[in-house]
Amino acid sequence: MGAIPEGWGEFGVAAAGATAALAGLLIVAMSVNVAEILATRAVVAGARSTIASLVLAIATSLLLLPPGMTLVGLGVATLVLTGVAIVIQVVGIAAQWTRASEGVTGPVRAFIVALAAVEHVPFLVGGILLVAGLDAGLWGIVAGMVAVVVVSMVNAWALLIEVRR
Repeated sequence: MGAIPEGWGEFGVAAAGATAALAGLLIVAMSVNVAEILATRAVVAGARSTIASLVLAIATSLLLLPPGMTLVGLGVATLVLTGVAIVIQVVGIAAQWTRASEGVTGPVRAFIVALAAVEHVPFLVGGILLVAGLDAGLWGIVAGMVAVVVVSMVNAWALLIEVRR
């Protein structure tokens, strides 16, 4: 079982800090607009999914830090965490599918599914490569974290601004 190559701990520190700050922004946005968010189940599901994705990114970042963490160990943990985030996302998507009366149209649904895939597929690919002992899987995790940050910024904007329109 190979160890995580040197230097990745620094990435973990930076990524954990950035995603934790973004998670804090999201929580503030939700608290400021809680009435508007709770008024629409699809928005609640989107907020829940965004938090789950940020937790995935934070936890995966932190798993780069312990001394002695192996590629396989990180891969297994990444796959488990990604599985949990995907389940939460699927529950949210299913809720949106059944609530067409809340303005969740076909194109919006397709966009939501695409965003979920963009966030989670890199973590899955990275986790699989890491379980196989390939340090290239670390780059899958990087891609997943970047995707989570970008998608979460869009969602934070929606939870801060768009829910008030």
